Amino acid sequence: MDIVQSYRRTFLGPLWITLNLIIFAIAMTFVYGALFAMPTREYAAYIVCGMMLWLWISALLTEVGQTFMNYAHFLKGSLIDKSMFIWTAAFRQVIIFAHHLLVYIALILLGVITPTIYTLFAFPAVAVLFLMSIPIIALAAILFARYRDLPRLVSSIIVVLMLITPIFWEPSMMTGWRTLLIDYNPIYYLIEFVRRPLLGQQPDPLIVTVVLGMTLVLWLAGSLLYRRYERYVIFWI
Repeated sequence: MDIVQSYRRTFLGPLWITLNLIIFAIAMTFVYGALFAMPTREYAAYIVCGMMLWLWISALLTEVGQTFMNYAHFLKGSLIDKSMFIWTAAFRQVIIFAHHLLVYIALILLGVITPTIYTLFAFPAVAVLFLMSIPIIALAAILFARYRDLPRLVSSIIVVLMLITPIFWEPSMMTGWRTLLIDYNPIYYLIEFVRRPLLGQQPDPLIVTVVLGMTLVLWLAGSLLYRRYERYVIFWI
Protein backbone atom coordinates (compact mmCIF):
# COMPACT_ATOMS: atom_id res chain seq x y z
CA MET A 1 0.00 0.00 0.00
CA ASP A 2 2.86 2.39 0.77
CA ILE A 3 4.40 1.78 -2.64
CA VAL A 4 1.11 1.97 -4.53
CA GLN A 5 0.07 5.20 -2.80
CA SER A 6 3.41 6.86 -3.48
CA TYR A 7 2.86 6.39 -7.24
CA ARG A 8 -0.88 6.98 -7.33
CA ARG A 9 -2.16 8.88 -10.41
CA THR A 10 1.09 8.29 -12.31
CA PHE A 11 1.04 6.58 -15.71
CA LEU A 12 3.50 3.76 -14.93
CA GLY A 13 2.76 3.48 -11.22
CA PRO A 14 5.26 1.39 -9.24
CA LEU A 15 6.99 0.44 -12.51
CA TRP A 16 8.77 3.78 -12.14
CA ILE A 17 10.95 1.87 -9.65
CA THR A 18 12.05 -0.40 -12.50
CA LEU A 19 12.44 2.46 -14.97
CA ASN A 20 14.67 4.41 -12.58
CA LEU A 21 17.12 1.51 -12.47
CA ILE A 22 17.06 1.13 -16.26
CA ILE A 23 17.82 4.81 -16.86
CA PHE A 24 20.63 4.83 -14.30
CA ALA A 25 22.18 1.59 -15.63
CA ILE A 26 22.15 2.82 -19.24
CA ALA A 27 23.80 6.13 -18.32
CA MET A 28 26.46 4.48 -16.14
CA THR A 29 27.21 1.80 -18.73
CA PHE A 30 27.85 4.29 -21.52
CA VAL A 31 29.97 6.61 -19.39
CA TYR A 32 31.87 4.46 -16.90
CA GLY A 33 32.03 1.46 -19.20
CA ALA A 34 34.06 3.60 -21.58
CA LEU A 35 36.19 5.12 -18.79
CA PHE A 36 37.08 1.69 -17.39
CA ALA A 37 37.43 0.15 -20.86
CA MET A 38 35.08 -2.69 -19.97
CA PRO A 39 32.88 -4.60 -22.45
CA THR A 40 29.41 -3.05 -22.55
CA ARG A 41 27.48 -6.28 -21.91
CA GLU A 42 29.68 -7.33 -19.01
CA TYR A 43 29.62 -3.89 -17.40
CA ALA A 44 25.84 -3.52 -17.82
CA ALA A 45 25.29 -6.78 -15.92
CA TYR A 46 27.77 -5.70 -13.24
CA ILE A 47 26.10 -2.31 -12.77
CA VAL A 48 22.52 -3.62 -12.67
CA CYS A 49 23.26 -6.37 -10.14
CA GLY A 50 25.33 -4.00 -8.01
CA MET A 51 22.73 -1.24 -8.01
CA MET A 52 19.91 -3.66 -7.14
CA LEU A 53 21.75 -4.42 -3.91
CA TRP A 54 22.98 -0.88 -3.26
CA LEU A 55 19.46 0.55 -3.48
CA TRP A 56 18.34 -1.96 -0.86
CA ILE A 57 21.29 -1.31 1.45
CA SER A 58 21.19 2.49 1.06
CA ALA A 59 17.49 2.42 1.98
CA LEU A 60 18.42 0.54 5.16
CA LEU A 61 20.90 3.30 6.01
CA THR A 62 18.62 6.25 5.26
CA GLU A 63 14.95 5.73 4.46
CA VAL A 64 13.95 2.97 6.89
CA GLY A 65 15.58 4.76 9.79
CA GLN A 66 12.58 7.09 9.65
CA THR A 67 10.15 4.18 10.19
CA PHE A 68 8.92 5.13 13.66
CA MET A 69 8.77 8.83 12.79
CA ASN A 70 6.87 8.17 9.56
CA TYR A 71 4.27 6.12 11.43
CA ALA A 72 4.17 8.36 14.49
CA HIS A 73 0.42 9.04 14.08
CA PHE A 74 -0.26 5.29 14.31
CA LEU A 75 2.03 4.77 17.27
CA LYS A 76 0.55 7.67 19.20
CA GLY A 77 -3.06 6.80 18.50
CA SER A 78 -3.15 3.02 18.83
CA LEU A 79 -1.64 0.03 20.63
CA ILE A 80 -0.13 -1.48 17.47
CA ASP A 81 3.05 -3.44 18.16
CA LYS A 82 6.02 -1.36 16.99
CA SER A 83 7.71 -4.43 15.52
CA MET A 84 4.98 -4.61 12.87
CA PHE A 85 6.30 -1.42 11.31
CA ILE A 86 9.83 -2.85 11.29
CA TRP A 87 8.65 -5.90 9.36
CA THR A 88 6.62 -3.65 7.08
CA ALA A 89 9.71 -1.62 6.19
CA ALA A 90 11.67 -4.82 5.52
CA PHE A 91 9.01 -6.30 3.25
CA ARG A 92 8.80 -2.99 1.40
CA GLN A 93 12.44 -3.40 0.38
CA VAL A 94 11.67 -6.91 -0.86
CA ILE A 95 8.86 -5.56 -3.06
CA ILE A 96 11.16 -2.88 -4.48
CA PHE A 97 13.84 -5.52 -5.10
CA ALA A 98 11.24 -7.59 -6.99
CA HIS A 99 10.61 -4.62 -9.28
CA HIS A 100 14.36 -4.39 -9.94
CA LEU A 101 14.43 -8.11 -10.75
CA LEU A 102 12.46 -7.31 -13.89
CA VAL A 103 15.58 -5.61 -15.26
CA TYR A 104 17.70 -8.61 -14.27
CA ILE A 105 15.31 -11.00 -16.04
CA ALA A 106 15.38 -8.79 -19.12
CA LEU A 107 19.20 -9.02 -19.19
CA ILE A 108 18.96 -12.81 -19.05
CA LEU A 109 16.46 -12.86 -21.94
CA LEU A 110 18.74 -10.56 -23.95
CA GLY A 111 21.70 -12.84 -23.35
CA VAL A 112 23.63 -10.28 -21.32
CA ILE A 113 23.67 -12.53 -18.24
CA THR A 114 24.07 -16.28 -18.50
CA PRO A 115 22.64 -18.14 -15.47
CA THR A 116 24.67 -21.01 -14.02
CA ILE A 117 24.19 -23.48 -11.21
CA TYR A 118 25.60 -20.83 -8.87
CA THR A 119 22.68 -18.53 -9.71
CA LEU A 120 20.55 -20.69 -7.43
CA PHE A 121 22.57 -19.40 -4.49
CA ALA A 122 20.91 -16.00 -5.05
CA PHE A 123 17.71 -17.23 -3.39
CA PRO A 124 19.22 -18.01 0.03
CA ALA A 125 21.47 -14.95 -0.31
CA VAL A 126 18.46 -12.64 -0.71
CA ALA A 127 16.77 -14.41 2.20
CA VAL A 128 19.79 -13.74 4.41
CA LEU A 129 19.82 -10.09 3.32
CA PHE A 130 16.15 -9.84 4.30
CA LEU A 131 16.82 -11.39 7.71
CA MET A 132 19.70 -8.98 8.23
CA SER A 133 17.43 -6.06 7.34
CA ILE A 134 15.20 -6.67 10.39
CA PRO A 135 17.77 -5.82 13.11
CA ILE A 136 19.25 -3.01 10.99
CA ILE A 137 15.82 -1.38 10.72
CA ALA A 138 15.20 -1.87 14.45
CA LEU A 139 18.55 -0.26 15.32
CA ALA A 140 18.20 2.60 12.83
CA ALA A 141 14.57 3.38 13.72
CA ILE A 142 15.38 3.69 17.43
CA LEU A 143 18.63 5.63 16.96
CA PHE A 144 17.12 7.99 14.37
CA ALA A 145 14.16 8.71 16.66
CA ARG A 146 16.45 9.41 19.62
CA TYR A 147 19.22 11.34 17.86
CA ARG A 148 17.74 13.66 15.24
CA ASP A 149 21.16 14.67 13.89
CA LEU A 150 21.92 11.08 12.91
CA PRO A 151 19.67 11.01 9.79
CA ARG A 152 21.39 14.14 8.48
CA LEU A 153 24.81 12.69 9.17
CA VAL A 154 23.99 9.47 7.32
CA SER A 155 22.50 11.42 4.40
CA SER A 156 25.74 13.39 4.17
CA ILE A 157 27.99 10.35 3.92
CA ILE A 158 25.77 8.01 1.88
CA VAL A 159 27.18 9.26 -1.44
CA VAL A 160 30.72 8.80 -0.14
CA LEU A 161 29.91 5.22 0.86
CA MET A 162 28.56 4.58 -2.62
CA LEU A 163 31.71 5.91 -4.28
CA ILE A 164 34.19 3.98 -2.12
CA THR A 165 32.26 0.71 -2.48
CA PRO A 166 32.87 -1.45 -5.59
CA ILE A 167 29.52 -0.81 -7.23
CA PHE A 168 30.65 0.98 -10.40
CA TRP A 169 34.22 -0.34 -10.32
CA GLU A 170 35.70 -3.76 -9.71
CA PRO A 171 37.70 -4.62 -6.56
CA SER A 172 40.68 -5.66 -8.69
CA MET A 173 41.11 -2.02 -9.77
CA MET A 174 42.15 -1.03 -6.24
CA THR A 175 45.77 -1.62 -5.25
CA GLY A 176 48.10 -0.90 -2.35
CA TRP A 177 46.84 0.34 0.99
CA ARG A 178 43.62 1.51 -0.66
CA THR A 179 42.43 -2.09 -0.67
CA LEU A 180 41.55 -1.43 2.97
CA LEU A 181 38.49 0.39 1.61
CA ILE A 182 37.36 -3.00 0.34
CA ASP A 183 38.64 -5.35 3.04
CA TYR A 184 37.00 -3.39 5.88
CA ASN A 185 33.90 -2.25 4.02
CA PRO A 186 30.85 -4.27 5.22
CA ILE A 187 28.74 -2.92 2.36
CA TYR A 188 31.12 -4.54 -0.12
CA TYR A 189 30.58 -7.94 1.47
CA LEU A 190 26.80 -7.52 1.42
CA ILE A 191 26.73 -6.54 -2.24
CA GLU A 192 29.12 -9.27 -3.38
CA PHE A 193 27.23 -11.82 -1.29
CA VAL A 194 24.24 -11.49 -3.64
CA ARG A 195 25.82 -10.04 -6.80
CA ARG A 196 28.14 -13.01 -7.43
CA PRO A 197 25.29 -15.54 -7.63
CA LEU A 198 23.20 -13.15 -9.73
CA LEU A 199 26.07 -12.95 -12.21
CA GLY A 200 26.39 -16.73 -12.20
CA GLN A 201 29.67 -16.69 -10.28
CA GLN A 202 30.71 -18.98 -7.47
CA PRO A 203 30.16 -17.48 -3.99
CA ASP A 204 33.32 -16.55 -2.11
CA PRO A 205 33.57 -18.56 1.16
CA LEU A 206 35.14 -15.57 2.94
CA ILE A 207 32.31 -13.26 1.90
CA VAL A 208 29.69 -15.83 2.95
CA THR A 209 31.35 -16.26 6.35
CA VAL A 210 31.60 -12.51 6.96
CA VAL A 211 27.96 -11.87 6.01
CA LEU A 212 26.63 -14.70 8.17
CA GLY A 213 28.74 -13.43 11.08
CA MET A 214 27.43 -9.90 10.55
CA THR A 215 23.86 -11.22 10.54
CA LEU A 216 24.37 -12.98 13.86
CA VAL A 217 25.97 -9.93 15.49
CA LEU A 218 23.26 -7.60 14.19
CA TRP A 219 20.47 -9.84 15.49
CA LEU A 220 22.06 -9.96 18.93
CA ALA A 221 22.67 -6.21 19.05
CA GLY A 222 19.30 -5.36 17.50
CA SER A 223 17.36 -7.59 19.87
CA LEU A 224 19.08 -6.20 22.95
CA LEU A 225 18.70 -2.56 21.92
CA TYR A 226 15.09 -2.99 20.81
CA ARG A 227 14.00 -4.67 24.03
CA ARG A 228 15.79 -2.03 26.08
CA TYR A 229 14.59 1.14 24.36
CA GLU A 230 11.43 0.45 22.32
CA ARG A 231 9.27 1.59 25.23
CA TYR A 232 10.81 5.07 25.03
CA VAL A 233 10.17 5.55 21.31
CA ILE A 234 6.72 7.02 21.92
CA PHE A 235 8.33 9.89 23.86
CA TRP A 236 10.99 10.56 21.22
CA ILE A 237 8.66 10.84 18.23
